[in-house]
Amino acid sequence: MKKQKMKCPFEVMIVIVNRGEGENVIELLENNHINQVLKLQGRGTAKSEMADIFGFGVVERDIIACFIDEDRSKALVELIYTDLHLNVEHSGLVFTLQPSSATLELLESLNIEVQNGKN
Repeated sequence: MKKQKMKCPFEVMIVIVNRGEGENVIELLENNHINQVLKLQGRGTAKSEMADIFGFGVVERDIIACFIDEDRSKALVELIYTDLHLNVEHSGLVFTLQPSSATLELLESLNIEVQNGKN
């Protein structure tokens, strides 16, 4: 008998912005009751091959990752895109990923209840 797979009830949101803008992302998320975030520091790529050869053009980035309720995903992506002006070229990127599974411990830590194998 084939087991019925349940859809993961959350998404992972990734926001990549210029260094220093990460705090604005975190503030916006906290104002929308997303309090568990991971902030990483990264580097972008140079705009041209010549800049890369000489070592300039490296852009420092803040990378913010968090778990969000699937029902709120689209609205939060649009809010971040609009409020942080990510429509401006080279200003940043926001996207979500749908995990294929999650442990019960992770769901409990995110206060997501699972009853009878269904969410």
